[in-house]
Amino acid sequence: MIKPLRKRHLQIWTAWAVLIPIGIISAILVRPELPQDKLLQPAATVALPIILKSLNKESYTINIRSNSDTSQLQLEWINKKTLTYPTATIYQNTANTNNIADAVLIGRIEARGTYHFELKKNSDNNYHFILYDFIHQKTIDSITF
Repeated sequence: MIKPLRKRHLQIWTAWAVLIPIGIISAILVRPELPQDKLLQPAATVALPIILKSLNKESYTINIRSNSDTSQLQLEWINKKTLTYPTATIYQNTANTNNIADAVLIGRIEARGTYHFELKKNSDNNYHFILYDFIHQKTIDSITF
């Protein structure tokens, strides 16, 4: 290498020695914060102590729970198997029809596990639930207690 090339080579390597650490440090400083995990489902709640009604099916179990003075009601949904419909939602219908327009959304169930949803008290103690797939817009199951 001739003298001007050696001089230029030294300048370039000196510049790299300064710029690379500056680039690494500035990249660390400007990186965005990681997003917090947010579920569509509310945080897990404790199951109420008394089971009023229960229904056991092959892939899930449904319990209607209450506290000792029956002032609160809770729907407990236990998935035994993974759902084949990942966009399943539960609706409560007071008219005992399978029409989603008349129903009230209770919550969404996703994978295996236990889900608890607050229920509104019904005067006749008959409960009708609709398991609905909102992506395919079809009723998966209809449950009546």
